[in-house]
Amino acid sequence: MAKLTWRVTNQTQGNTDITQYVRSITYTLGRPNAVSPYSGGSFSFTMTNTSNQATYAQVQDFIRIAVKGSGAYSDAFVGYVSQREYQDGPGTALNSTVTISGVDQIAMFGPENDLVASGGSGQDLLDRYSAASYYAQLTGFTDISMYPMATPNNGLQAVNNVIAGDGGVVSNRIYYAPIDFDQITQTNFSFDRTTSASQIAYQTFNRVEATANGTFFTAATVTNQNGGAPSTASAVTNIILYYGARYLQVTTAENALTTTASWYANAFSDPNVNTFLISFTDVAQNATALDFLPDNLFFEPSWSSVSYTPPGGSPTTGYYYPEQLTVNVDPSNTTVNLVMSPISYYGRFTLNDAVFGVLDIDRLGVS
Repeated sequence: MAKLTWRVTNQTQGNTDITQYVRSITYTLGRPNAVSPYSGGSFSFTMTNTSNQATYAQVQDFIRIAVKGSGAYSDAFVGYVSQREYQDGPGTALNSTVTISGVDQIAMFGPENDLVASGGSGQDLLDRYSAASYYAQLTGFTDISMYPMATPNNGLQAVNNVIAGDGGVVSNRIYYAPIDFDQITQTNFSFDRTTSASQIAYQTFNRVEATANGTFFTAATVTNQNGGAPSTASAVTNIILYYGARYLQVTTAENALTTTASWYANAFSDPNVNTFLISFTDVAQNATALDFLPDNLFFEPSWSSVSYTPPGGSPTTGYYYPEQLTVNVDPSNTTVNLVMSPISYYGRFTLNDAVFGVLDIDRLGVS
């Protein structure tokens, strides 16, 4: 039976491995939908505390949670301890535990609104974060304490705040600049009902339409936080006539207000677009497929092919991004819960297209 192996280390205390004391782990990264602000990730783990093992994870300590299949460890979450809660057993305290909770570095800074994150502005982004950071001065450093330790853009990318190449726009979202589909980084595995060497089998699969997921809008108003007149845009005429005006209001630090408003108004104008809620366990997977997860899901999420068959319908396959990732680990298994957004939410300004289209050809004549 294939399983994932987890490791917890305390970087502040000399990279001390404290996994032997850990009984369970849970963490969450991302956001509930594609238009929500990203406010940072959180983690907690429960440790044995029969002889004050809590000293191995003190408030403000820098914790690294890593995972592996049959290969090397990859970082899954890095953050700082923010609180400890003790469960003291009576008498000899043989059943005593302590729950360690913390957040990633972005959570400590607070949510950022839309930002320009081109290759040349990564340092500006760090400067802004540094001014808000209690724990470290980030200005001038590229090894920002988030995973993976890499360039500023990559560091932010890994916590689902930025995915952008030069000229990309950070819109409180995991955002891919408009590029050809064959240039997009894709996972080496897909999601379906059964497992194989290149396929992860989901154990639960729910579809949530945009109307129920808070991602259905036909008009958007974008305001620059530095002042100036806001920009308002609407979806194409036929969409407005059919569904009416459903407004989204966004505050941004970027200057391209008109194009951003148009993108919001059109990319989120289909009430029937599905977001997926998927869960799976490691013990139900093919060992080869499981080995893809540390790098392609936990360390650096990528677009994945997801296949499903709706009741009474035909098999359907599309590309989706893990908008939110929640992981629960105990000695018996690892359970992963995903909120996955469709690729149409990130195909900026592409209208009727089989992959990136924000409008379906059948909807062009809805009026």
